Amino acid sequence: MKLRTIGIFIMSLVIGFSIIVQSRVTNGQQLYVSAKAISDYQTTIASEQEDMKRIYNLVEDAKVKLSEYETLAENEDRSLQDKLLEDLDYYKLISGAAKVHGEGVIVYIDDGTRELYEGEDPNAVLVHDMDILTIINELNRSGAEVLSVNGQRITNMTSISCSGYTIRINDQFFARPFEIRAIGDSKRMAAALIGPEGYGTLLKDYGVIFKLTIEDDLIISKYSEEQKYEYMTKVKEGE
Repeated sequence: MKLRTIGIFIMSLVIGFSIIVQSRVTNGQQLYVSAKAISDYQTTIASEQEDMKRIYNLVEDAKVKLSEYETLAENEDRSLQDKLLEDLDYYKLISGAAKVHGEGVIVYIDDGTRELYEGEDPNAVLVHDMDILTIINELNRSGAEVLSVNGQRITNMTSISCSGYTIRINDQFFARPFEIRAIGDSKRMAAALIGPEGYGTLLKDYGVIFKLTIEDDLIISKYSEEQKYEYMTKVKEGE
């Protein structure tokens, strides 16, 4: 029964780690609507829909894995314990608790420096939290396995919000420029951002500085902040 409880706990981790990055808007922030902003929201909505499909698939996979645990438990051998330890190491890896490396891309984004057109909104050539969030969602949708922004590991607890001339990530404040690292299928991620209809291409068309490089091997640091849970508690079996 104890091993079954551990198995259920691991299933909870699978679903928990799939939660997408949250975006918060600070109180008093002035919003403006432009063609770029509308495009941002359309891209974000499409990304959210893809994420919902991905989460559904994770839940189905979790059910299959739990069934495997139950079968191993019935055999009453050491294979279940070994399998649980193996899975715990894996989920520790994807939770952000370990430094990782692999093939991927590095994205560099900064405020534009071009001359404004007559009557143009200066915000059109500035980097906003929505830009960072949209790029992250596009990378996730293209198979990114792990991401970081200016050295901050992106996890299920990460929030990204605009605060004056800086962007707040994991309770840390960062000013432009921004470097986004992603490990995954580098060609697929690059095509999603710099293809004819990619978000990176759109940003460059508006005058925002956007660069992308493909890396054979890059390093992403582990999540360094403490994760605190004050309100949630485990539901006892049978409740």
